[in-house]
Amino acid sequence: MGFLKSCLDFILHIASPFADQYGSQKPLLGPEIAVHGDSQVHIPAVIPAVYPAIDPSTCRYPILESQGYELCNDQSRGCWLTKYGSPEFNIGTDYESTVPVGIVREDTALTLLQLSPDGQPKVNGVTFNGTYPGPAIEACWGDFIVVRVRNHYFDNGTTVHWHGIRQLHSNEMDGVNGVTQCPIPYGEEYVYAFRATQYGHTWYHSHYSLQYPDGVAGPLVIHGPTSGEWDIDVGPILISDWIHDTAFQAFNCEAYNCGPNSPPKADNIVVNGIGPFKQADGTFTVNYFKATFQAGKRHLLRLINGSSSSSFVFSIDNHTMTVVSSDLVAVEPYVTDSILLGIGTSYWIRTTPADKCNSFRFNKTTNEYTQIKETTAMIVYEDAPSVPYPDDTSVKQSDVTAACVDESMDQNRLVPVVSWIVDPQPANNVTRDSFTAALDNHNITQLVPDQPFAHWLLANDTQSNPLWIDFGNPTILDPLRDTNFSSIVRFDQSFGFVYLIIDGSYLFNYTQEFLEISTAHPIHLHGSDFVILAQNSSTYDPVESPKYFKFDNPARRDTAMLPAGGYLAISFKPDNPGAWLMHCHIAWHASSGLALQLVVRPKEIRDGNGPLGPVQRICKLWNNWVRANPITQTDSGI
Repeated sequence: MGFLKSCLDFILHIASPFADQYGSQKPLLGPEIAVHGDSQVHIPAVIPAVYPAIDPSTCRYPILESQGYELCNDQSRGCWLTKYGSPEFNIGTDYESTVPVGIVREDTALTLLQLSPDGQPKVNGVTFNGTYPGPAIEACWGDFIVVRVRNHYFDNGTTVHWHGIRQLHSNEMDGVNGVTQCPIPYGEEYVYAFRATQYGHTWYHSHYSLQYPDGVAGPLVIHGPTSGEWDIDVGPILISDWIHDTAFQAFNCEAYNCGPNSPPKADNIVVNGIGPFKQADGTFTVNYFKATFQAGKRHLLRLINGSSSSSFVFSIDNHTMTVVSSDLVAVEPYVTDSILLGIGTSYWIRTTPADKCNSFRFNKTTNEYTQIKETTAMIVYEDAPSVPYPDDTSVKQSDVTAACVDESMDQNRLVPVVSWIVDPQPANNVTRDSFTAALDNHNITQLVPDQPFAHWLLANDTQSNPLWIDFGNPTILDPLRDTNFSSIVRFDQSFGFVYLIIDGSYLFNYTQEFLEISTAHPIHLHGSDFVILAQNSSTYDPVESPKYFKFDNPARRDTAMLPAGGYLAISFKPDNPGAWLMHCHIAWHASSGLALQLVVRPKEIRDGNGPLGPVQRICKLWNNWVRANPITQTDSGI
C-alpha cells in the first residue's frame, strides 16, 4: 500500500505484469476546461504533455564538464556525473555537503483564473499561469532556480513556498508571509532564487492564508539520480481534495460551527486537476486523468498530495509498485501491492480516502462516501483496444485498506540511502520543546474581536497561544522580537541534533484548557529535513518512550503524520540559520493557528542568508498597499 498523507511526496516505479504487446508511450491525456468570469475558456487542466521539458541526459554542468565529468544517468539511474579516477556524483553522494554546480534556470508567474476541474464552478479559483495544477517547474540537481512571481489578483497578497526545499542560507526565499517576507501586493513582483541542493520532486504553493486550496499550487521536479531503475518518467501526479466553495469561506466551518459541514467537507478528488463528479441524477461524469503506459516498461510516477485536509491510500489495480524516494530523500527500494491479476487494457488508479484522515461526507448507513469515487484516474496501455474506462478485469488489490497509517511507522520502510546517525544526546531541553497539538477550550477575543473562535495550537503549557502572524512585519527582519501570538521557539545551538516531541494525547492538558479531540495531524517542517525518532499511536511517556527511539539512519522526511492520540518524536540539525515554520498541513488547522516559528541561531540570520533588501522592499510596498486598501485578517495568515 502506498500511503499518501497530506504533503507526502513519493516517487514510484511501476512494474507491469504484461509482455511487450503494445507500442510506444503516449503523452498524458486529459480534458481541458475552465471558467473565466462568466465565459468558458479552454486551458490545460493537467501537467502539460511536453513533460519532461528537461531530459536528464541534457542537464548542463559547464564547470564540471570542463574538468572531464560526463552525465551517466542513462547508463544507471543511480549515477549522475562521472569522471575516471574522481569521485562520482551519484545516489550515495551526501547532498548536504556535496552538490554539483549546474546552470541558472528561470520560470513562471502568477495570474488569476477561475477554474472548474471537475466540471463544477470553483469560487475564487486562483492559479499559476492559468492552469491547475500550475506549470511543472523543472531543474537539474545543482541548478540555480529563479522564479519571478507577479501578483495580478487584487483581493489578496501572495507568496510562494517551495515545499521541502531546504533553502540552505536562503531563508528569505522560503515564501512564508509574516515569517520570511511580506505578501506580494497586487501589481508587484518578488523574485525567488535558490539552489537545488536536493533532487527528486515536490510542489510549490502559496503560503498566503487559505490561497493554496483554491488552486495556487503546482509541481516542482529536480532531476537527479534515483535508487531504482526505470524506463519512462510519467511525471508529477498531484492528487487533491477539492472544494467548490472558496477555501476562505469553507474555513468558517472550522472556526464556527456549520452543523453537518463542520469541519469543512471536501466535494471531490481531483488528479492533476481532473476528477469525476457526482451529478444530481446520481451518475458520475466521465472525467478521468489518464496515463498511457508501455507494456514491459518501468514507469516513474511522481506522486504528490496537495490536499487541504485529506489523506489517501494510493494503489493501481493489477500492478506492483516500488517506492524509491520520499520527501526529496532517496530511500532503499521496497515493493508494495504486489498482487497480480489478469490481463487488461486499462486499470483504475485508486485514491481511497484514509479512514479518519479525510474530509469527505460519509454515509454510515450505506458505509460509503456520498459524493466521490475512489477510482479517480486510469492507466491505458498503448495500442490496446479502446474502451471508455476500465472493465471488470481491473480489480482492486485485496490487501489495500483505508487505514490512516503513515509509511514511516514501519521502520523497515523509507530507509534513506544517504544515512544519518543521530546523536542520542539532544542538544536542547526536550521537556521545554515538547508540544501538544491542541484545540483551545475557549474563544480568543484578541485576534478576531468581532467573531472570536477557539483555535488549534501547538502548546507546551496552559498559557500557550496559537500562531497569528503580522503580514507586514516578518520575523526574518527582527528575529529577536516577541509578541503574544508570534509562537516563537529559539534555538541557539550550532551542533548536534535538536529533538522535538509533538503529542496528540493531550499530555499537557492538566487544567482542561484544551478540548480533547483525537485526530491525526500531518506535521511539516521548513528549512530542514527531520528524522523520525519514533512515531506511535500510544501515549508519549517522557521516561519510557525515548528508550525505543531509533538513532541509526531513521526515516527522514519534511512531513510526517502525528497519529491520533499518539506522538511524533523528530530531530533535526540546527545548521541552517533562519526563521522556519513548523505547522500542521491541514489547511484549516494551520489557518486556525496550529503552528510554531522555529528561529534557528537568530543572531546569525542577517549575515547567514542572502541580502534582505528585497524583503524590505516588498514589505514597504505591501504596507503602502494595505494603507490604501485595508484588509481584515481572519486567520493565522499561513
